[in-house]
Amino acid sequence: MWLVTCSLLLIYSFSQLDLNLTLSSHSVYQSFQQQLTYLGYFNRPLSTAIYIFIVLLLAISYWLLAKSAAKKILTHRQLWILIGLTIIILIFSYPAFSHDIFNYMFDARIVTKYGVSPWEYKALDFPADTWTRFMRWTHRPSVYPPVWIGLSLAPAVLGMGKFTLTLFLFKLMAAGFYLGCCKLISRLNQTALVLFAFNPLVIIETLVNGHMEIAMAFFGLLAIYLTRRKFFRWISLAASVGIKYMTIFLLPIMINKKYLRPSIWLGMILLIVWIIYYGFQPWYLLWVLPFAYLLPLKFWEVKLLTLASIAALFWNVPFVVGFLPW
Repeated sequence: MWLVTCSLLLIYSFSQLDLNLTLSSHSVYQSFQQQLTYLGYFNRPLSTAIYIFIVLLLAISYWLLAKSAAKKILTHRQLWILIGLTIIILIFSYPAFSHDIFNYMFDARIVTKYGVSPWEYKALDFPADTWTRFMRWTHRPSVYPPVWIGLSLAPAVLGMGKFTLTLFLFKLMAAGFYLGCCKLISRLNQTALVLFAFNPLVIIETLVNGHMEIAMAFFGLLAIYLTRRKFFRWISLAASVGIKYMTIFLLPIMINKKYLRPSIWLGMILLIVWIIYYGFQPWYLLWVLPFAYLLPLKFWEVKLLTLASIAALFWNVPFVVGFLPW
């Protein structure tokens, strides 16, 4: 059921392909894409129903997987096989519910192709570049910290300026950080692996949308894991903060692991303050969620964030309906 739902999500993601973007000119692909484009842009009631259906299937599958793992019906090895198959399916999906990955790609392109700083130049400074046709937030320079820009140069260089290849490599990088987070969480709290790895929000915002938060979470979890290597754990935390500043709330854990719960509280407070001032996006929950799963699963913070993460996926419904632009 989980793998079938992921396959449906893979297919559905292409219904949200930007109208200014062509991934392939192959006739077979074009015929397939035209039908999905019609669904996503010109039959929005059906598209919305399919999206809600997929989210509900993901949530039900998630609950069944967690229940099966708790009863030892699924072994640890089977969970890892399922994680691997999930990655293989969804790494080929289109980033349907966010355009942020295109900004990541163009920030790196400003460095690798134009040889200038992404903090001084913006996408609109390169009007002849065809990549600007399907971007958002083209009017401002990069807001991303230097560690993330540095990491993004690798897929940009390997992509050799080819859009589809570069997009795939950015998705591959996100999948690698997702897999790393799964490994670290299984080491720190093995019973929480299934809750993190198959959380629908984590799956969609990481393997589908390719958000940078998963890289931030990886280095934050690595900092917590490297208990006996103080120098490297501080380097890991610095890398996490250098990707996105929000993991500064992990500082109490760096002093003593017994401060894990207060750190989660601090993270939740920062998250709420941010939402009040700047508005809500579903992937913001990734700032705190991976670290909350290090708490005992009986804690109410874990349950609250898990329920909130599933509910957050319905935030996309007005965009799928077309009431709001992506």
